Amino acid sequence: MMMSKNLLVQVAMIALSIGIVITFVEPTFSEIGELQDDIAVYQTEQRKVSEVNNQLSSLVRVLNEVVPDDQRRLLTYMPDTVDTISVVRDLSLISNEAGVLFVSAVSAGLKNATNQSEKVADSIQPKEHLFTLSVEGTYGQLKNLFILLEQNNYPMEAQNVVVQKREGGFLSMEVSLSVFSLEDSVSSEKIVF
Repeated sequence: MMMSKNLLVQVAMIALSIGIVITFVEPTFSEIGELQDDIAVYQTEQRKVSEVNNQLSSLVRVLNEVVPDDQRRLLTYMPDTVDTISVVRDLSLISNEAGVLFVSAVSAGLKNATNQSEKVADSIQPKEHLFTLSVEGTYGQLKNLFILLEQNNYPMEAQNVVVQKREGGFLSMEVSLSVFSLEDSVSSEKIVF
């Protein structure tokens, strides 16, 4: 009976050990494993954030190296809005500087999206503002006008050019221009100058 009592105690101790392992040690190891997985994910994300912060710091350094006058030019080149009165005035001044006879400059407003896919993408695409410039002059003066239009303060595109011959070697020209902005124009009504 002594032997069986020792055997019974040993079996009870083994059962108690298995019970402790199942109820305490194994869940604790599982929690430690989950915690180690969370730590690995955290370290990975921390590395990614660190890389993004380094890239951001690099871009901020580059931005700070840009001369304030150049920053102003960049904001002017792709403005948030287009002041149609200023564009019409600038077209008049550019025409006078090119030596052509300024006839008129007309703002035709904002170009509308023509189909549904353009309307969906419209929110991320630059807005196109339409203008028509009419001038008269010699071939050299008209050529000089295009050089000056190319150097203007707006992202501008010549869409359509109609040139007609006038008396005395002069030419009459009507140019359809598009000026781009990130948002709508300040003044969207039709303006004639």
